[in-house]
Amino acid sequence: MTDPLARWPETVIADLTKPDETVAAARRLGQVVTIADPVRFGGGADDFAVLRLLGAAMEAGVRIDWTLGSAAPHGLDGVVHLPPPAHAEGYTAKETLARWRERHQVGLCSYRYGPDFVAIRDIRRAEASFRATLDEPHTTRFRALAAATHVDALTGDELILLAALRDNDLVFIDGAHFLLSPYRVRTFPIPCTTF
Repeated sequence: MTDPLARWPETVIADLTKPDETVAAARRLGQVVTIADPVRFGGGADDFAVLRLLGAAMEAGVRIDWTLGSAAPHGLDGVVHLPPPAHAEGYTAKETLARWRERHQVGLCSYRYGPDFVAIRDIRRAEASFRATLDEPHTTRFRALAAATHVDALTGDELILLAALRDNDLVFIDGAHFLLSPYRVRTFPIPCTTF
């Protein structure tokens, strides 16, 4: 008889087209998400897919194993709140990896939902920290932004909120695609009173 645990994979290979599903499967099965190929940030939709996966992993508390093959996208300040790479290829990537690990901690740039509000906190840069509480109708608009990925799918009011978030460095945007940089806090490893 074969031991059933001997065949149990300890990792889920990331599907960058389905980041939320990949992370949900890994969380449900108690596994690590692995990005198979080294990540080379260069702009465009692929960058957003990786950033979305990193944010989903951070939100769900799922470990992610990935290799950085280039410098950090949008500068290190923009991504230091996301899970740092486990490995790096090349001198620049190794330097970035060391600084990313040194600065990373839970709760640097996140948001949480309340009954009728959204609390946003960004302390990635001490000299430019940001805290805000949005109430209705902005809460509904923020939820729509958190679920969307394409700028052309947004309403006029959502575009106004997106611009305000961009002005506060709370969104990654390349014209056609966007992604909120804070991740959602579902459990509280940090006191909720620090928001």
